[in-house]
Amino acid sequence: MKCYKNFIFSIILISCNVLAQSDPTDYVNVFTGTSNSRWMLFPGPTMPFGMVKLSPDNQTNVWNGGYEYTIGSIAGFSHIHSWAMGGLSLMPTTGEVKTFPGSADGPFKHMWTAGYRSRFNKTTEVGEPGYYKVRLYDYNITTELTSTTRCGYLRFTYPKSDKSNILINFATEYEENNAQIKCAYYKKVSSNEIEGYIKQYSSFADEYTVHFIMKFSKPFKEIKSWEQEPFSGNDLFGTDWQIKNNFYSDNEKELSGKCGVALIFDTGENEVIEVKSAISLVSIDQARLNYKTEIEPFGWDFKSVVDNNKAAWNELLGKIKVEDSNKELEKQFYTNLYRAFSARTIWSDVNGKYTDMCENIQQAKSPADNVYGCDALWGSHWNLTPLWTLVTPKIANSWVNSLLEIYDKGGWLPQGPTGIEYAEVMVAAHQIKMIISAYQKGIRDFDIEKAYEAIYKNQTVPGHKFECGGWVGNKNLDSFIKYGYVANEDGPVSNTLEIAFDDWAVAQFAKALVKEDDYKYFMERSRDYKNIFDPSVKFMRQKHADGSWVKDWDSLSNHGTWFGAGYVEGTAWHYSYFVPHDYAGLIDLVGEDLFINRLAGGFEKGYIDVGNQPNMQAPFIFNYTKKPWLTQKYVHKLLSESFDTSPLQGWPGEEDQGQLGAWYVLASIGLFQMDGGCSVNPYYDLSSPLFDKVTIKLDEKYYSGNELVITTEKKSRNDIYIQSVSFNGKELNSLKIPHAEIIKGGELKYILGNKPNKNLLNK
Repeated sequence: MKCYKNFIFSIILISCNVLAQSDPTDYVNVFTGTSNSRWMLFPGPTMPFGMVKLSPDNQTNVWNGGYEYTIGSIAGFSHIHSWAMGGLSLMPTTGEVKTFPGSADGPFKHMWTAGYRSRFNKTTEVGEPGYYKVRLYDYNITTELTSTTRCGYLRFTYPKSDKSNILINFATEYEENNAQIKCAYYKKVSSNEIEGYIKQYSSFADEYTVHFIMKFSKPFKEIKSWEQEPFSGNDLFGTDWQIKNNFYSDNEKELSGKCGVALIFDTGENEVIEVKSAISLVSIDQARLNYKTEIEPFGWDFKSVVDNNKAAWNELLGKIKVEDSNKELEKQFYTNLYRAFSARTIWSDVNGKYTDMCENIQQAKSPADNVYGCDALWGSHWNLTPLWTLVTPKIANSWVNSLLEIYDKGGWLPQGPTGIEYAEVMVAAHQIKMIISAYQKGIRDFDIEKAYEAIYKNQTVPGHKFECGGWVGNKNLDSFIKYGYVANEDGPVSNTLEIAFDDWAVAQFAKALVKEDDYKYFMERSRDYKNIFDPSVKFMRQKHADGSWVKDWDSLSNHGTWFGAGYVEGTAWHYSYFVPHDYAGLIDLVGEDLFINRLAGGFEKGYIDVGNQPNMQAPFIFNYTKKPWLTQKYVHKLLSESFDTSPLQGWPGEEDQGQLGAWYVLASIGLFQMDGGCSVNPYYDLSSPLFDKVTIKLDEKYYSGNELVITTEKKSRNDIYIQSVSFNGKELNSLKIPHAEIIKGGELKYILGNKPNKNLLNK
């Protein structure tokens, strides 16, 4: 009997231990930073780089659109949350059909300003990778969402009503607030299915068409569509308060302007109606193929789709395992890792078809497996590129092939390929560093000569308007080549520094490919940053075409636009440290003591802006000076004070499609790449990790090692300074480690203390 009791007790203990184990997705907070967030920072479900990003929207008339955590109402659940692209919103309601959402600070029920928007109680809202749920207070409807890569799955639980509706809004507001609906079309395929498309335009994504199909678990009893007529009177509270609608009962119709479709059902108490959808930028037939391939095999099994989504995320996030007694740190880590893979978008269909920058249908060919869209890759050499190449080299290779696929069809590498267009956004050509870094790390499943050809063209042929819309090539490259810097009359002086850094990266690629003349040429150009250094003030300064300095100048102002004079999204103070490829040369110009003291002062005075691309490297610069322990100090200061998991902050700046998330991940495990991993022999700059233990699963296809394990030995949280660091038992004599070493696998071990070891210097 005693043995029997012990056996039962053992089972209970084992069960408790199993239940206590958590998946990486359990630590992700999808609401982090969603207060006044960008359009791409959404709480709804998506797959890694999912085309469908199915999420609630509640803002109106703002540049960033999407979901604002502090707004207590919802206007719909839309399928697309990609940079400058949106579309296809669904909203369940009851009662008479309304055709406009109403004010974001409402709804004002029983007033002429009330639209179909509904309030909700935060206690009913649930969000996690692969799943979202909320109860719409004004209709007593529970909404649940999940997705595959190109398909959505919505589940609505209704009250008893003979007027239960699903509104499909074709003209939703989204980021940049400049979207235009050219026209929309729908067709009733059966009482359980509709199909159609929305032709849209935005200033960055140009023209694109969202094709869709939707299937319903229950037949709808009525379908009617609407078009709104413009209202010329006073627009009180920013809402169309006297909207005149044209309603239609056609089974097939083309619409224009603010328009949509309402499907009407009878429902019993707590009756569930489910909707499965698929989209494509190519055609309705392609949307149907996406549907048949991705979501039809699940049948009407909502939970299985949720489980499938979570499994994909757990596999991806599980490539890094962090262990620490402080579970809040683990939540921050996996939330940031999630964001590094959730905002950018696959725009090719399941069979590789996609619509190119000239609106022609193309077929991606091997080795390209996906064609991606996103905001600019500006600054990604300090975050996404080193993360993807180390942890997910297959994904890095896929992105390289996507860039080359776009080059193959349009003749240029894209700066920001939103909707697979040549979006006119940001500066320089940091996308080339993703290609170069991948090659230097042995990730080479792409056409290497084509890659070099594309990069060489980007750095030698001046940029210009593209015939199918947008912009290709480097802005201000002609001025840079002519003067050795970007003249103030021609554009931002900061582009001198951006182009010089890119040139250095191209030189490294040329060296690796034994193109000696190109190597010498680009190395010489990479030193042209010195042409805008003013020794009288020891800052990078605006300069006229005639060689004279701009007089109306100071180090903390003169922010420039992407096109105009000054410093792009920064100041002279920020850009005077933007020489990642030659800090030794820059320190010689400034003087090391002034260089260090000014940089440290920037942290103390609040000048540092790690939340934006031009200054993301700031804390790691100290590693290139005689005081590398300041890197450890300020990295920890930033991680502890500028990042959290709250909806109200999250990050110290705009979370540009995973860039700050990736920065946090790398900095928190003590790794950084100042040069973006573009040197012939790439290396990592080291700082002290936050975690007790980090285990990175290395991809066996690309890297010979099994795991890279990073461990720290410390007595308290105040121990942030490196006393010693070793790799596989051999003590390192500097705060750098070659990429070629860590991909062999093993243990990178830190001994930490509460005071700097000032004898540990980079050599």
